[in-house]
Amino acid sequence: MLGWQDTLYTHQGRCYFVDCYIEGRVDFIFGKSTAVFESCTLHSKNGGFVTAAATPKDAPFGYVFIKCKLTGDGGPASNYLGRPWRPDAAVAYVECEIGDHIKPEGWNNWGKAENEKTARFAEYKCTGPGASASKRASWSKQLTEDEAKQYTVENVLRGDDNWNPKTP
Repeated sequence: MLGWQDTLYTHQGRCYFVDCYIEGRVDFIFGKSTAVFESCTLHSKNGGFVTAAATPKDAPFGYVFIKCKLTGDGGPASNYLGRPWRPDAAVAYVECEIGDHIKPEGWNNWGKAENEKTARFAEYKCTGPGASASKRASWSKQLTEDEAKQYTVENVLRGDDNWNPKTP
């Protein structure tokens, strides 16, 4: 999927993306769905924000990136991992490889300090030059091993109907 701003809009329901390539600049993955991106490449064009989640307050998960690779061509520290389109936005990067194009703070509050109290932004065991947790926004979270165990394709997408996109 190639675009600039708003490349992929996940409006409702649950979505599963595997082994895909998504490219954009501003909020290029956005919306209110619960979505898992597994083994995908997310390529940032010339600065901007990878995600703009609008996760509903009662949704346990929003966007979950598992073993994805984040690349960019805007230069070092030119992109954010995400910003909250709505106050309760939820985004997690789990065991992802993050390039140097991601800013050390990682996350942006979209100019609203109150978003820092409700946004649910997390990371777990990410690697690469843009993955250092030492300078991340203080209101983001590094998941513990026990917390990270909840971030599986099966658990995130289960819903009331026990959907598992990995079973035929």
